[in-house]
Amino acid sequence: VPFAPGGQPDVVARSLAGPLGEALGQPVVVENRPGAGGNIAADAVAKAAPDGHTLLIGTNGPLAVSPALAKNLPYDVPRDFAFVTLVGTAPGLIAVHPSLGAATLAKLVAKAKAKPGALNFASVGKGSISQLTMEQLNGAAGIRTEHIPYNGGAPAVTALLAGDVQVLALNPTALIPHVKAGKLKVVAQTGAKRSPLIPDVPTVAESGYPGFDASVWMVIVVPAKTPPEAVRRLRTDLSRIIRDPALKSSLWDKQWIDPVGSSPEVAGRVVREETAKWARVGKALGLTLE
Repeated sequence: VPFAPGGQPDVVARSLAGPLGEALGQPVVVENRPGAGGNIAADAVAKAAPDGHTLLIGTNGPLAVSPALAKNLPYDVPRDFAFVTLVGTAPGLIAVHPSLGAATLAKLVAKAKAKPGALNFASVGKGSISQLTMEQLNGAAGIRTEHIPYNGGAPAVTALLAGDVQVLALNPTALIPHVKAGKLKVVAQTGAKRSPLIPDVPTVAESGYPGFDASVWMVIVVPAKTPPEAVRRLRTDLSRIIRDPALKSSLWDKQWIDPVGSSPEVAGRVVREETAKWARVGKALGLTLE
């Protein structure tokens, strides 16, 4: 898992580990390797023995954003990984601290335009979809907000709650409890269309920025030279587990995820398309990641 315990990828990985271990007849251990926006874990899996025993639950950051924008990345996604399955997709949310007095995206943009560079936004790490969502908004809205990276979702949310930063783009799991408690305000969701899980919250695209899309997804990969029969076995077992109706109320609904359980081909296509998209966004905005 490329992030700290407690975040959405970690919860999903731990929920899948038990059933996968039962299917394989051996324990499946979850190991958290946070840091560098997920790149440390991705590099570790890229260099692991290709025996089907090491899997990465990859997200936008290490599998698409970093490959599109980072210089000297220690791994190459097409060369170093074999795709297993697309776990699912989730809406992203843009949340603000109530003290900002911005109940809508339009008001957030207006405040940012009034004082360029005065607002800070948190992210779960450099190169994460959390950062790139706000960088894309900066470009689309013609504003400037300053990036403050944190090592995972929990510290980023803590910083927003404390008012150390004013804005955070993140998955709903970490934000909604605080929204319900009145401690945070959601101004937009970041996917191309509204999630049925949050039907009352408009998208960024609907709020005046057509074409804006910063969806969240999770893909499972293994080292590139993993035997095809091992990849097929993992894909078969994981797809069945992901699609199990028993997980709907216990996992997917609570994590705000639309489960998929796709073929390796679909997973690979998602990553390629997302990498190309973030390369275009990066070029248009002059973004690179060190």
